[in-house]
Amino acid sequence: MNEIVAAKQGLRQEIIAKRKLKITAGFTENLNKLVEALKPRRVAIYVSFGTEPSTLEFIEACQIPVLVPITHEENLSWEQVNTKTPTELTSGDLLLIPALAIDKKGNRLGRGKGYFDRELKSLPKTIKVYAICYETEFLDELPTEDHDHPVDGLITEVAIRNLN
Repeated sequence: MNEIVAAKQGLRQEIIAKRKLKITAGFTENLNKLVEALKPRRVAIYVSFGTEPSTLEFIEACQIPVLVPITHEENLSWEQVNTKTPTELTSGDLLLIPALAIDKKGNRLGRGKGYFDRELKSLPKTIKVYAICYETEFLDELPTEDHDHPVDGLITEVAIRNLN
């Protein structure tokens, strides 16, 4: 295992352990503020589980169409929440993705399976991408690899940050 991979794995374990003690108040309010500011046509967002910041309240209350990912062996597909209609992300959409940490350059530490990195690689550049994580997970710098793709911004329980 090379040093970058080992460093990323160590960060993942440390952050997940600390997340078990966190609350998620503030995320829904900031997600709504971002949607109001950017006025996307649709919002594509992960369905939270475990220690991830909760997205469920936002998904239920969102006033525009919401898309959620469906995982396949190596990739994601998208479907609209209420209709379960399969769809693709297109210009004018806003993509909100999970992160274990984000740095000041927009580099994201995910869980290591690469689903969202592969998705980001194939997206039109006109789709804004924001990551969601806790404020304490906004770091100065993260180890990165060639396949890592930076995001445009960050949403935490206390702030919305434009990064790129």
